[in-house]
Amino acid sequence: MKFQSLGLVSVVLLVPTLVEAGTGRQTTTFLVEANERAVCQWIEQNATALDESSGAEVLSLDGRQTKLRKQTKEGTFTLVFDHEPEQSRTNRQCQFRTVLLKSDNPTLVSQETNIRVEQEGSGSRVTITAVATVSTHSAMSIALGIRPSLRGMRKLFENHFGSPNKE
Repeated sequence: MKFQSLGLVSVVLLVPTLVEAGTGRQTTTFLVEANERAVCQWIEQNATALDESSGAEVLSLDGRQTKLRKQTKEGTFTLVFDHEPEQSRTNRQCQFRTVLLKSDNPTLVSQETNIRVEQEGSGSRVTITAVATVSTHSAMSIALGIRPSLRGMRKLFENHFGSPNKE
């Protein structure tokens, strides 16, 4: 089963700041016009689309692992992510987790992304949370760097499923 892969953290390198270690966290929550089951199935089948919406280039998919390339102002980096099996699945909720396994960027210490989908009325509430630790950036710059990737993924979901918040 292919899960979403998110090369989110690599965008933190776009925001040069103080040379200090930090951990940044960003969360976005939004509604889409599809039931939880449809959204979860789509996530499982569209890892490449999710990666590309976050600004990464997909180099390969191998089972649960995805190899990505991300170009930043500081260079081009290759990242490998593991897509862990669903953490929880009930009749009204599912969750996906992606963890960084390897990076050729020595400043990227760790990265984890979670997507939770919950039934809400006739639609679904999607929550995407990214947490990254980088050795050469402050927590604030990491969080700011993650934000464009989350916006790209949110836009992909809303364009595909529709949003009750849009006219």
